[in-house]
Amino acid sequence: MQDNFLQIAREVASVVGMKDISSLVGNPEPHARSMLTLLNRGGRILAQERGSDDQGWVVLTQEFLFTTQAGVEEYELPEDYQQLVDGTVWDRNSYREARGALTPREWQSIKSGLIETTSITPNYRLRRSSQGTGKSFFIDPVPSSSEELVIEYTSKFWLTNSTGTEFRRKIESDTDVPLYDDDLVILDLEWRFKQSRGLSFAAELAEFEIERDRRLGKDPGPRKVYLGGGRRLSFRDQVPETGFGGIAVR
Repeated sequence: MQDNFLQIAREVASVVGMKDISSLVGNPEPHARSMLTLLNRGGRILAQERGSDDQGWVVLTQEFLFTTQAGVEEYELPEDYQQLVDGTVWDRNSYREARGALTPREWQSIKSGLIETTSITPNYRLRRSSQGTGKSFFIDPVPSSSEELVIEYTSKFWLTNSTGTEFRRKIESDTDVPLYDDDLVILDLEWRFKQSRGLSFAAELAEFEIERDRRLGKDPGPRKVYLGGGRRLSFRDQVPETGFGGIAVR
């Protein structure tokens, strides 16, 4: 079972030689307040880490399925959206991967150029929402009907409450728990706390970085490597786009 943040802070306090604390959130004692601030800072930074294939932590990876509307090009992303997982934007009606994320230059080329986009594969771009401060998902060509699109993304909500029913990016209770391994959070807090107190922290930082990279590298699970090259999971060749029993045209 994961240690909660009070347990994590108390363990680090004992390691660095600080007096024990009875609470974390709302505690006026300077070292308790410092630990709370550093836990939040370290957790947000860890949530942005990416490993192999540019993938973040598995426990922070979410799927977002939404339906387009005719004439609407902009769709609001989830509140906890942080980063897109590359290669996971698909149109489930046409069974095709969307093209993007387009650069501003590419986007303006297709939106402002003389040649109208006719591709059946949707193009997409991420940019600031026209209605607020968050990010939105923009589609071209503008949908003419309802289509199901899906993406996978890394969430910025890196902790949960004691019952696992609420997810946040800021500690609100001593009994909140991190979604990634508590051992890693302990190592992160230890070097950050020592640094904040002007103490030597190089050894603790090195241990944390080694452990972070090791865990992040193993997090997605093992993957087969084909020495012949070029082989990858694909179902496209199994479904012909025209007729039946013939060769699929791609």
